[in-house]
Amino acid sequence: MFFSILKALLVGVIVAIPIGPILVMVIQRTLCYGPRCGRMVGFGAATVDMLYATIGLLALSLMDDFIGRNQGWIMLVGGLLVGAIGAGMLLRPVSVNMQDEPAKMSGWTCYWQGLLGTLSNPLALGVMMALLAMFGLGDEGGLLPLVLAPLVGVGECIYWFSVTTVLARYLRLNIKTLRTMSTVAGAVVCVFAVILVVRGAMLLIGS
Repeated sequence: MFFSILKALLVGVIVAIPIGPILVMVIQRTLCYGPRCGRMVGFGAATVDMLYATIGLLALSLMDDFIGRNQGWIMLVGGLLVGAIGAGMLLRPVSVNMQDEPAKMSGWTCYWQGLLGTLSNPLALGVMMALLAMFGLGDEGGLLPLVLAPLVGVGECIYWFSVTTVLARYLRLNIKTLRTMSTVAGAVVCVFAVILVVRGAMLLIGS
């Protein structure tokens, strides 16, 4: 049981590490609006990954089949949502130096952006199930999956908390650099969105 808990926490950390739109949003929100906003983006992503962990641990193959059959639509709609988030990052002004008081932004807005950004990637479920199988957590029976799934989310939250704390504590940027970084981050997220939309459209055309 103890090692299963450690492995579940580790799965949560590993699933958050790859570079993608969530990491970009976490960094941008942390540097421009403070660590709380960055953490809320990460916590939103962790909520979805916890759901995927539950699906994987309970072996709900019907849900997996549904996502596989509708992958094109999920990517297309998700890409549009991610694109809207990226556009917001491009257009929202950054007007306060992080060395002073960070600009105001709703933490719950950041939470929902992280949640929707993760939902837009249907491959995330496959990645989660592969990690669970690799760590030997997919065959757990009884009520143990209901215990391990939240721990995957806890592990991911610990990772995001650590990242945002390091960024906020040790990285100090002037307002010009913050504005440039925010613009670049928004552009990167928009690129991810275009890729999702194109891939979704190609899947729909191919079917």
